[in-house]
Amino acid sequence: MAKIDSFLSSRASCHPVGMATRVSQADRVYEELRDRLTRGRVPIGSRIVEQQLAAEFRTSRTPVREALRRLEGDGHLTRDPSGGLRPRVPSVRAMRELYDVRLVLEELVVRRAASAGDRGGLEALEQDWRALGAEHRAGGLKSEGAAFVHRDEAFHLGVARASGNDVAADILADIGDRIRILRINDFTSEDRIGVTVAEHLEILAAILAGEADEAASYMRAHIQRSAQVVRERLAEALARMFEESPDLPPDGESLPLGLASSASNSVGSHHRRLR
Repeated sequence: MAKIDSFLSSRASCHPVGMATRVSQADRVYEELRDRLTRGRVPIGSRIVEQQLAAEFRTSRTPVREALRRLEGDGHLTRDPSGGLRPRVPSVRAMRELYDVRLVLEELVVRRAASAGDRGGLEALEQDWRALGAEHRAGGLKSEGAAFVHRDEAFHLGVARASGNDVAADILADIGDRIRILRINDFTSEDRIGVTVAEHLEILAAILAGEADEAASYMRAHIQRSAQVVRERLAEALARMFEESPDLPPDGESLPLGLASSASNSVGSHHRRLR
């Protein structure tokens, strides 16, 4: 699992020993708030108040500020005209278009990997994911949750790099950064982690067997199933965000992305458009 662990280690930072407690608190605040945001538990229009969060988490404002900075960088929060932080509603139209481009590129690289890929790299990737499968069956990935999205990204980039098309790999990496805010919803339940591991191994088996058409078919089905789960969970999250919103503006004038004032109509429209 060296390649996966190497990818994941890029998310961590090195800190002096004296900062360990503060960093741990920042991680705790970040993970809890990210979970609330991705599950739609923070209403649209709610202002995120640093001081209130510090009191809730029984910590100082410094780790809260660090967590909020990370959440803003991830795209979960956005600043209003006054500089306050609020939940960000993703542009589902833009996400749909990125998914369309991703699907074309994923099929391209998987075909290339099957016909002329780096076999050593692909076999190493398969070993990593077999080990992950064993770890999952032993219950070792129960705490992964939404963070599993980074392992998933490592798999897709690994296939792309092994295909030898570095341009496609770079574009897929950029798309991954931009759609992560949605894709994180795919891994909020343990069953999806198990399904993903199995599907990745199925794709790799077809690639290593040189079956380009079969590998491309598996990859397309894999991405489409994931998109369906994201659609459903995003719709549920948006519904909760609108239902609990304390200060929706009249006639939807100030709603992000031009959402209609009716929460149910807005959610239905967004649900249909992410394809």
